[in-house]
Amino acid sequence: MTLVDDALLEVLGSSAVTAARAATEVPDPLAPARPAGSTHAERALLARSVLRRAELSARRAPGATGEEKLLPVPEELSGLLPFGGLQRGTAVVVDGSTSLLLALLSEASRTGAWTAMVGFPRLGVLAAAEAGIDLGRVALVPSPGPDAAAAVAALLDGIDVVVVGPQAALTDADRRRLTSRARERGNLLVAAQPWAGAHVVLTVRAGTWSGMDQGAGYLRRRRLTVERSGRAGAARSIERQVELPLRAHAVKNPRQVEKTPPGLRLVG
Repeated sequence: MTLVDDALLEVLGSSAVTAARAATEVPDPLAPARPAGSTHAERALLARSVLRRAELSARRAPGATGEEKLLPVPEELSGLLPFGGLQRGTAVVVDGSTSLLLALLSEASRTGAWTAMVGFPRLGVLAAAEAGIDLGRVALVPSPGPDAAAAVAALLDGIDVVVVGPQAALTDADRRRLTSRARERGNLLVAAQPWAGAHVVLTVRAGTWSGMDQGAGYLRRRRLTVERSGRAGAARSIERQVELPLRAHAVKNPRQVEKTPPGLRLVG
């Protein structure tokens, strides 16, 4: 099951769409068996197609040098990162808050970075939009199954930011290989699961809610205590207070997002 935009369907072609839909249909006991390995081939085709679409849109080779090595983050979160931004070619862990993860990626997405999210079957598209994510530049692979490592590796070949969710089944060896691939390709790997050797680890230690009538009414904002650890520039542990949602990306009228979908279509 993969969520893609309308323009990407032209790249996938009718055969790939048919194959993806067939993968989710109830099997007919009288129908001939499908060839072995077809599921892997279909997912690999979808991943490569997403990659090709992103490269054509960006009109540049994967990776970056110079000033482009840092992907921007909202000013309120820059103090959590050793260089004030998300460094390409590294692995970053965000543990304990999907809202913090989306907020961290919002500025890079808003300024044109492509994002792929693998293994987030319950990710809310409206929540992503409210956080400031540009849904027109997002590819979702909610349930990669046993091919998670292959899907992430293929996406790292050209997608600016690849996010690995809790439902992406990976071994420690897979994580090491994917970290090396992100470094070689110059793209960012973000994990919402334990990731040995991550360059930056952001861990939410505590959180409190606030809202109308000291929180007794609607809960509108959440203050998080975030601890940063990691390697190299992030080796010195620090702790910061972060309030979400970020005011710069707050959606004044959430219904407007619902009425103007970004042209995404569910395949499968």
